[in-house]
This record gives sequence, C-alpha cells and structure tokens, in this order.
Amino acid sequence: MEKRRYYGRKIKKTKNLYRRRKSTGQKLLSTVLLVVAASAIAFLGFCIGKPLLDYIGSIGKDDTAAWTPQASYTALHSDEVTAGTPEADPDDKLPAEGQVDSAVSTDDNGSELVPAAENAGSVGTNQPHSTGKSEIKPETTILMPVNSDSLVSVEAPASSLANRSSLAAVLAKAKAGGYNSVVLQLKDRNGMFRYKTTIEGIAGSDLDAGAMTLDEIMTLFRENELIPVAEIAVLSDEKGCALFTDMSYKCIDSPEVSWLDYSQSPPRRWANPDSDATREYFAKVTTELALAGFENILITDVTFPDFQHYDAEYIAARYFADDRYKYLYNVIKSGNIIEMKASDVIGDKYGRSAECLTDVSQLHDNSVALIISRDDLPTSAGYPADTKTLTETVTALAEKKCKGLKIVPVIDSSGFDDAERTKIVSALGALGYDSYIMR
Repeated sequence: MEKRRYYGRKIKKTKNLYRRRKSTGQKLLSTVLLVVAASAIAFLGFCIGKPLLDYIGSIGKDDTAAWTPQASYTALHSDEVTAGTPEADPDDKLPAEGQVDSAVSTDDNGSELVPAAENAGSVGTNQPHSTGKSEIKPETTILMPVNSDSLVSVEAPASSLANRSSLAAVLAKAKAGGYNSVVLQLKDRNGMFRYKTTIEGIAGSDLDAGAMTLDEIMTLFRENELIPVAEIAVLSDEKGCALFTDMSYKCIDSPEVSWLDYSQSPPRRWANPDSDATREYFAKVTTELALAGFENILITDVTFPDFQHYDAEYIAARYFADDRYKYLYNVIKSGNIIEMKASDVIGDKYGRSAECLTDVSQLHDNSVALIISRDDLPTSAGYPADTKTLTETVTALAEKKCKGLKIVPVIDSSGFDDAERTKIVSALGALGYDSYIMR
C-alpha cells in the first residue's frame, strides 16, 4: 500500500480585513503624543536623575564647603564699627565732632535707648545701664563693642573636625564673617571625643573618634587669630558610662547594675554627679583642654536626667529631693561657661538645665550661656510681636534670676530667620552685651 506523504496543513495567507489606513489627523495626533511622551521622559530624567547623580557624586565629599555662618554684628555694620585693641589710645575711640555717640541708640520708633559703653570690657556684661541723654537720629544703629574680652562666636558644624583642611576652611569663613571666636564641640552628648585625646584609658578606646590632636587644632586657631571655645557635654554621657560603669547611676537593689533612662529611645545611661568616678573623669578632660590652651570651656548638659515617677523605685531618693542641685557643683569646675535654656532660667522655678543657679555662691567666676530660642520661650499671651522685644524681655528676666553672673547669650538660629537673628544681635548690643554665640 502506497504511503501518503503528509505535508502539513496549508495555511492561506490573507490580508487583514480590519486594517485600515490612518487618516491625516490620526497621523498628526500620533506624532504630537509621541513628542509629548518623549518630553515627559526627558523631564523626569532631569528631575530624578540629576539629583540622584549629584547625591552619588557628593558621597565622601567634605560638607563644610557649603557651610557659611550668619554674618556677625561686626560684619553687618562694618561701616560703623571700629574694633579697638587693648593697646589702642582711648582718645582714638572718641567720636569726631558731629558724630553720634556710638554708645547710644534708638528703637524702631525713634525712642532713646540707654547707653551701653560703660558695660564694655567684660564677657556678657549685665550691669545697670546709664540713663544719660544724647541727641541722635532715629536711624542710628547701636554699636556692639569688640575688645580683648569679647566673645563674638559662631558654633562650627560637626564635620569641621574631620580633618585639617575642613577646620581651616570653617575658621577662615568665621573670621571673614566678622567673628573673633569659634565654638568647637570636642566631646558630644553620647560621650564621644572628637579630637585625639591622650587621657589614659580613653586614648585608643571606642570613645576616641578624633582625627586631629589638640595641638593641631590650636595651631589653626592661632593662624586665623581666633579665640577657641571648647564645648563639652558633661552628664549626658552614654558611651563614657558604658566604658567606665562607676560613673553611672546605680540601681538600689543591684548596685552593680547601671540605671537606664527609658524615657529615651534607645534607653541610655547618664553620668552621676554624685560619683567620684564622674568627678575624676571630667577633671582629666578639663586639665587636658586647659593645658592645650583652651581658656574658655563651655559645658552643656549640667543636669539630671528627666526622671519619671517610676524611677524612684530603682535609684536613691536623694536624686529626687529639693536639694539635689548641690551634687551638680561637683562637675561645675569642668568649665567656666555653663549652658542653660532661657526658659529654665526665667521660670518661677529653675528648670533642669538651670538648677545649679539655686546657690550662685558655688559658681564662682562661671558665666551663663543663655540659649535664646523661640521654641523654649512660650508665654501665656504668646510670643512677643518682634524679636527685639523678645530679646529685651528674656535678658531682663534672666539678669534677675542669674543674680549677678555674667551672661553670654546663645542664639538658637534654627528658630529665627536671618532678619530676626540680626535684630536679636542688634538688641543685645543696645542692652550692653559685647559677647554672644550664634548656634
């Protein structure tokens, strides 16, 4: 039987009966849609791709290059201010005939402000002002005296201590901005040292995170003719307490166990000012900084933790008593300028950061770094209408509560714009302050 060959099913190819020619209008519409889609893709590529590439390219770069400090009072009024030196002839500072006395000014309405010249010459002067009269024009601006005792400071960014070139750039910008001083945080609120320390037990440990020695840092300050201010956190010291456990608060039932502050996330240790280990620790830090040449040491976090009611079950009752402030004096000598929130100072009762003001006799020659912050100064009637009034009100109340201690205002710039910061500094100059810190 003959086999049939199978060639498969024949498929007849036909034209698509439903294919129609496009009209001229459809062709034009398709072209327009294609152009629009291409433009949209290009736009999204620019908006998303360019920032992404910029970010990738910025990784590893020094971010201090973009840092520019708020212009100081001296820079803002460079045509009016003449910075005197200790050796200058006093007669050279007298106004020429026809000039307005630089120690007198007016407010925005043309009303006379009190003279401030007699208050120049000391950091954060807050002595009573003279009420002498002088004929002046409403537009006259008060001058902020700058002398050998002034600290017109700006706080440097954390990245400034990354290397020598970063710090050199920051100091140069600060000097160009009219500042005569720069604040460096050399020990942060976690307890990390941001310089190469030589203290035994700390040098080479996990706490030693510095890239520069104190000698290298001081050399750059001398080259830029700037006054260095070292800032160190004291009782907020999680890392230090983890390494040296005797510094921390201890649980009553288990003295070998450190108390943890569970109001923080994650929970953390605090240095106990009642501990001998804490006193010895900060005495070593202060000695190292002083020997390196830091004459001004700003100490922050001179405070107890924000104890909760349940913490009384675990730690000693004396840390909740009304006289607990006396333990703070064990670490006060770690610096000569103590940072406090204005809201803690001017309240009916001293707040946590200002408890050490309870017995001013224990503070000796310490100055108060008074933080002026919009967020920290709520009132029943709301904030004053302008920053000038805010500054005058806060400093007047603080002078009474600080009981004669010198005040160095610290302007928390995060809550104010450039114009407001300028008004604050101008108001401080009118009030007789010749020092401040811009943060």
